[in-house]
Parts: sequence; structure tokens; C-alpha cells
Amino acid sequence: MQNRFSVAPAASAFAASLALTLAAAPHAAAEEAFFKDKTVTVVVPVGPGGSFHIYAQIVSRHIGKHIPGNPTVIVQNRPGAGGAKSAAYLANAAPKDGSVIGKIVPGMLTYPLVHGNAGYDATKFQNLGAIAARNYTIAVWHTTPVKTWEDLKKHEVTLGATGRSSSGYVVPAFINGVLGAKLKIITGYGSGGDLNIAMERGETQARGNFYSGFTAVRPDWIKDKKIRFLLTMGPENPATADVPRVRDLLKPGSVEAKTFDLLESSFKQGQAFYVAAEVPKARAAVLRKAFWAAMMDPALKAQALERRLDYNPIPGEEIDRIIADGMKGASEPEVLKMFRELMGGSSS
Repeated sequence: MQNRFSVAPAASAFAASLALTLAAAPHAAAEEAFFKDKTVTVVVPVGPGGSFHIYAQIVSRHIGKHIPGNPTVIVQNRPGAGGAKSAAYLANAAPKDGSVIGKIVPGMLTYPLVHGNAGYDATKFQNLGAIAARNYTIAVWHTTPVKTWEDLKKHEVTLGATGRSSSGYVVPAFINGVLGAKLKIITGYGSGGDLNIAMERGETQARGNFYSGFTAVRPDWIKDKKIRFLLTMGPENPATADVPRVRDLLKPGSVEAKTFDLLESSFKQGQAFYVAAEVPKARAAVLRKAFWAAMMDPALKAQALERRLDYNPIPGEEIDRIIADGMKGASEPEVLKMFRELMGGSSS
């Protein structure tokens, strides 16, 4: 009698597992048939030459082998408006079958709050996950007279940015409006690489960038002290431990602090990837699974670290939570009003 009852649960579990396997088999076969011989495009919202592009390259080199059918994966740059142009393309013109994957840049999430005609709603995208969340900095060229962030209130400094939805715009705009800095923001640059060249040529004196964006593309700037870090935000980084954090300069619980929470939610997403809302849920789930498998691939991790990039993957489910939590501030009228005013939009 004892044996009969001890064997039955095992047999039942086996039967359940077999049933699930058989049920999943047609689905897996269908996905493999769809992606086989297809080309999957990873759309980068900025031009080449910076760390955003490098991250997309690394993901594109590894995710294909984890997608059923092993499709070819390529990278396509669609710069414009600091990432908004790329997001609008994914939301409207791109195929909705899972063959196009977008990449997020900070600011894309909150851009529609300021510009009603953005053409997309980033909260509706289906998130695959992120390869890393990174520490963000405001840095000035070594020849500027500015030594500390307080000096930004005394001296006008020209800062380059790609567009109004980019991190290079939204963070300096907040610093100007709340901390009284005199950063003159010049938009229209195509990529992080263009921004670096502009600083080297003396066209601009400052830029906002992830710390690992500098280590990956211009490590000599740090080694040779060609740039000076004034402020930092986002995940803590030992390399910038002595740099003042924006959050610490704000009164806890104030409207300014809550507005900063809304702003920082874009950065907590990190180097995230997504597909359009209309992509079939089952296919989006397949891509999310493939993305995470790529993140756990030792070869991908090694390549990221070799390029001196941050590597701390975030699953898609966590990106969903970060966005939901971050956008709560937008429901508070005074926070939304301040955010819109700081970002140059209508306060109404």
C-alpha cells in the first residue's frame, strides 16, 4: 500500500510534465518556423560612436542563437529627437511581428508627458529586459573654469545633447531649473560620438554621459584628467563616490525630489530593449526568454566587460515594475506641472 501511494505522485507529476511538453511543442515549433531564415533588426535610437550603439551590437551578436530558428540579427541606427524618433517608428511604422526590437534611452519614457505629439507611449511597450543600469554623470572639459557643481551657478557652460528626450537634455534641464545651474543646452547632435568630438573641438564644454560611456569610448579622458565630474545620479559607482549626487541636493519629500523620482525612473530602466505593444504576447514572451538567455551567456558578459561597459542584467518583469513605479509621480498634478515646465513643455 505504501509503495502505491509513493509512486502515484511521481507518475502524476511525470504525466503533467509530459502534457505540458506536448502542449508547448507545437508552439515552440511554430516560433522556430516563424524566425527561421528571418532577419531581426535591433533599432538603436542614436547614431554610432557611443556606448548605446556598442550595447546594441553586443546584444545583436548573441540573442539570435537563443531565439527559436536562430534568425540573423542586425543593428539599424535611427537617430533623432534624442530617441523619440526611433520610439515612434517602433510604435507606428515597424512590423509588429517581433522582427524589430527597439532600444530605450533615458528620456524616452517621459518625453510624451511633455510633448503630446510624440507618436508613442513607452509605457505600452513590451519590455524584454536590460543588459545594465548605469551611473550617470555631468562632466566638463578640463579647460573650463568650473571646478565644482556650485560653479555652474556662476558660469555659463555650453553642453551638447542629441535631443529633448535624451538623457543629455533632461538631466541638465532639471539641474538648471532646480539647482540654478547655467548650462546652455545645444541639441541636434547625432550620437554620443558626435558629442565627444564636439567637446574635443571646443564646440561645447560639457556633456551628460554614463560613467561607463566614457570608460568604453574615451577612457583616456578619465586617465589623463581631460574631464571633470561635477554631479552624478542613478546606481552608485565606486569610481564616482566622491562626486555629489543630485538626489542628496534635494529636500526629501519635496516637489523637487518627487519630480526627480519621475526623471530618474528613466535611468533605472538602464540599457533596456523592447518590442511594440501590438507584437503577439506569446512571441514577445519568446523574445523576452531569449533576451534573458543571452544575458546569462558567458560570452556576452565577457564581451561587455572587455569593452569596459557595465554589466548587471535586469529581467523584463523588473523593467515593467520600474516603469509602473516611476510613472506614479506623473499622477500628481504639482509634480507633472514642474516636470513639464523644467523640460520646456506646457504646464497645463
